[in-house]
This record gives sequence, C-alpha cells and structure tokens, in this order.
Amino acid sequence: MEGHAWRPAHLTPEQLEERRLAAARQLRQGRLSQAEIARQLGVSRASVSRWAATLSQQGRRGLATRSRT
Repeated sequence: MEGHAWRPAHLTPEQLEERRLAAARQLRQGRLSQAEIARQLGVSRASVSRWAATLSQQGRRGLATRSRT
C-alpha cells in the first residue's frame, strides 16, 4: 500500500464540508488544475467541476453543509 494515503470509509458532514472548502481555496488560487485538485483530495474530477460551478454561482456558502431535516 505504499504511496497511497489511508482514507476512511465514511466521512462526517463536517469533514465533507472541509474537503469542499479545501477545494474552493485551491480553485481560487488557480495554481492547480481541477484534475490535480481531485487527485489531492481523493475525489472525482466531476466533483471538483461541480464544486467550481457552485463556487462561481453561490460563493463559499454554496459549499457549506446543509442542515438535515
């Protein structure tokens, strides 16, 4: 398992939000491609693309965890 980071099977809503906000910071810095951000965070490129669209339309609030009903 050399070279692979251990990732938990389940993330809390807070951890998921933290990951989205980390992607937002990297997207705003503009130094990495969406594919590179996806690799760093262990998510699909489609997720990063979706988060980028949400960020441009709604800002950071759009990436926040929504309360469950």
